[in-house]
Amino acid sequence: MIRSLAFVPALWIASAALPFSACSRSAAPNPGGGATAPGSTAAAAPTPPAAASEFDRKWTALAATDVETFYVGDDRGEGLMGNVRRTKRPVKVALVTKGALDPNTPPEVPSPEEIERVIRQNLAGVSACYLRLSRAGDQRSGKAIVSFQVGAAGDVQNTKVEAPAFDGTTLPSCVSGLVSHWAFPRSAKGGLAISYPFVFVGG
Repeated sequence: MIRSLAFVPALWIASAALPFSACSRSAAPNPGGGATAPGSTAAAAPTPPAAASEFDRKWTALAATDVETFYVGDDRGEGLMGNVRRTKRPVKVALVTKGALDPNTPPEVPSPEEIERVIRQNLAGVSACYLRLSRAGDQRSGKAIVSFQVGAAGDVQNTKVEAPAFDGTTLPSCVSGLVSHWAFPRSAKGGLAISYPFVFVGG
């Protein structure tokens, strides 16, 4: 009788230990949902933000020079040309270029002031390209770099508009088409390479 009583508790202890043993072998909970397989490592750390793109580096370097940065807004604020602002720059000292003393002899290349004057005169067309996009329901904002060369006759060559924020829209081609028809002062040498930063601000 004593042997029988001693055997029953042993069976109960062994059976009671089974759930604890099975639980100790189960997968640890995963905070992201589901179970983490035994031996697996923790979730990878979040990927750090990507470095600045080549366009951003180029735009920042260009805007840091003494060229004007042209800001163009839509018609939700101060009006078509009211949103066009220019950065403050130190006043340049005009240099006398070869042929400047003779009004019949053009300078070797147009001066920066002449280039910017032509751009300002044509900003209404650039704004129209942006307004067309905005009024169609696409009110995105972004930066652009407009590059081109000025020939000896004052014609525009090799126009290029870099605007990643407006990929897939009509803005780059619209601006490029306008710039290709701009007319600059004649020069003796020509081939002047030009790049200007633009900022388009949507409402």
